[in-house]
Amino acid sequence: MEHAQTLSTPTQSLTRLSQAISLLLHPLTIPLWAGILMLFGNTLMATMPLSIKWFFLAVLALNTLVAPALCIGLLRAFRLIPDLQLSEPRQRLIPILIVLLSYVSCLMMLSDVMMAFLIRRFLFAAMGCVVLTLIVTPFWKISLHMTSIGGLLALLTALNASGLGQFPYTLVLFILLAGLLGSARLWLGSHNLAQIAAGLAGGYTIALLLILFV
Repeated sequence: MEHAQTLSTPTQSLTRLSQAISLLLHPLTIPLWAGILMLFGNTLMATMPLSIKWFFLAVLALNTLVAPALCIGLLRAFRLIPDLQLSEPRQRLIPILIVLLSYVSCLMMLSDVMMAFLIRRFLFAAMGCVVLTLIVTPFWKISLHMTSIGGLLALLTALNASGLGQFPYTLVLFILLAGLLGSARLWLGSHNLAQIAAGLAGGYTIALLLILFV
């Protein structure tokens, strides 16, 4: 019995680590990470007063994290979705629509704020990523986690390429984190390799095109 418990410990640890990575880099947290990087990193927004930075971050957090999380939690409470893991593709449609509406709401709130132009660019790109998952999801379980972090990698790439920000080491860090996230989703059995690769490639490509050329 003790030997069996000893053997299971590494597996349990890897599962907990994978769950922690998945939570830390959850699709709902990615806009917040992007906001922190844009507002407090080496970008044109870094020179803004601290009070304005916190205001923008609060608007971003409330609209793209708190509001959709509460709505999805209510769906679960009223049993409109079976669980928060959204293991079946069709179960994800309403939560994805909620996220899309939350991005639209945030974009509208910041539409007339000139200083928030980078945030608006990212939100527009993020909406493109959400639309991708909305189209694909009824037919295939594309990875929402990887699509989201692909969008963040596209933002960092675009900022570096355009000169609007300098994030060479941060980009490398998030590439490594994307690898860890993909491995975590595989370990948890949430997706297969094709779904993970498609999410990352799709999110990165769509977000990069929208940020740079639209």
